[in-house]
Amino acid sequence: MNLFQKKAWRNLSKLGLAVLLASQFSFSTAADVVVTNGAPSVAVTDLATTAVQQSAPIVRINTGLLRGTIENGIESYKGIPYAEPPVGELRWRPPQPPKSWEGVYDATEYKSQFAQNSDLGVFATAGGSEDALYLNVFVDEAARLKAEANNEKLPVFVWVHGGGLKVGASQDYNPTALAKEGAIVVTINYRLGIFGLFAHPAIDAEGHAIGNYGLMDQDMALTWVQENISQFGGDPQNVTLAGESSGGESVLTAMVNPHSAGKFQQVISMSGNTSTMTAAFTQNSIAEAEAKGIAFAEANGLKDATAEQLRSLSTEQILRTQTPYMLMTFMVDGEYIPERSMEAFKNGRFNKATLINGVTKQEGNFFAGLPETLTGKAMDREGYMAQLDWLVNLLGDRPGLKEAIMAEYPPEQYDSYAEAFAPLITDAWLSSSMQRINDVLYNQIPVYAYVFADETAPSYLVTSFPQKASHTYELPYIFPGFNGSSIQSTALNPEQQKLANQMVQIWARAGEINKQSEWPTYDPKKQNYMTFTLPNSYMSENEFNEAHHTAFWNKINSEYQPK
Repeated sequence: MNLFQKKAWRNLSKLGLAVLLASQFSFSTAADVVVTNGAPSVAVTDLATTAVQQSAPIVRINTGLLRGTIENGIESYKGIPYAEPPVGELRWRPPQPPKSWEGVYDATEYKSQFAQNSDLGVFATAGGSEDALYLNVFVDEAARLKAEANNEKLPVFVWVHGGGLKVGASQDYNPTALAKEGAIVVTINYRLGIFGLFAHPAIDAEGHAIGNYGLMDQDMALTWVQENISQFGGDPQNVTLAGESSGGESVLTAMVNPHSAGKFQQVISMSGNTSTMTAAFTQNSIAEAEAKGIAFAEANGLKDATAEQLRSLSTEQILRTQTPYMLMTFMVDGEYIPERSMEAFKNGRFNKATLINGVTKQEGNFFAGLPETLTGKAMDREGYMAQLDWLVNLLGDRPGLKEAIMAEYPPEQYDSYAEAFAPLITDAWLSSSMQRINDVLYNQIPVYAYVFADETAPSYLVTSFPQKASHTYELPYIFPGFNGSSIQSTALNPEQQKLANQMVQIWARAGEINKQSEWPTYDPKKQNYMTFTLPNSYMSENEFNEAHHTAFWNKINSEYQPK
């Protein structure tokens, strides 16, 4: 295995992988609009110069007027600022409310993704800007008009993208299916990598909230929704906060964030792990995070760095040097995360909400297969052992742990080393963690557990073994055409589309889950999971724990006590 391949295995295995007056819509002509320059980074246009879009809705929010577009019955408002650009003196500070503007803001195009590397190869496109705290709103025109006629508000679906807290973009997710089902869809960008998750003594001494800047951005976006979504016809008291992979981790973490209290009523965590796994996936302390921050500064030639020196680093310089020093999960900062999530869940100190919490059946196939897609080299014994060492380190290395794992999952029982490693990640990283969260929360809030198990799901990885129901492979069922940013997408066949329709209906109206589906709440004695699969979805019982070796992983987890 060459150096590039080893780096790919190391990096890729870390994936944790979008007012009108009197709260109604109205339509303005060019003569109604006075156009002046707005705040920095805000595009303001004259409707007379864009006649093709004169019939697009004009909406008044708390910072000014917006002009969107209508396409295929979907009203879209793209690139709306929900915070000031976090640049210059605002880098590594809590997000600040956006400035108001005069005239009409041009909300017809997506803004930049947040600055990122292509750490996941073709799964995420490199580039972007630190000026990226924008969101997008999508409304089905017919659904809005029907709701207005009935004096009703539409449910709201807020999406937090995944990507290991280091890559991803809101524009990768097609909101059409959810919007057509009657939800107002909001997709957001937020700070990533070291820009979004960073601690250093010089920064932390400034007296503001510290560390979890990307999480703060997500909370600011939720505040924007509370203040503005009714102007689009949405109900601020019927908000579903959803995310996948690190987005799933984010929405679970929002449940323990006091700042997010009252800003959502439902949570959907898709393949999310709120740091229930041991060692590196237990939420960081400030001391641990600051140690990495100091090392990052020194790698950039800044020994005893000042806050001014750190903020003077260019975006490009940070992207070039951040990878070895990035944190893999959020930190316990005492304000946005007062304590580790599982402790908060156990003690009932969290924001109560209906929870839909699930995984895919073969999560780990993605992590075992993505490096092969990048390098053209399938995992061999050397690669398997290297990844096993990585996993053991995450679990808090102790005598006999590696041997115990290999005894539980004998590699010789699998057709390839990749297929031997994949279930380790499936079970250790995600399935057993999800099960522990459900077991802790089921008697405190309504919990609905699921497994996405369609093994025919379209694959966008090129591997020597079948991907089946792999990590991220449920996303095209919710967001049509999802293709991992720059990878070729495959349309769903009619049977898959039928399953997609079922899932979208539930996701879009999660506040009605107890009315619209035969899906009982989770009971750990029954291990009852909704299994989304072909030809028909069904409720499984007493299968999950054995299939995913949860007793084995729970024992390992209980033996590790974080400091």
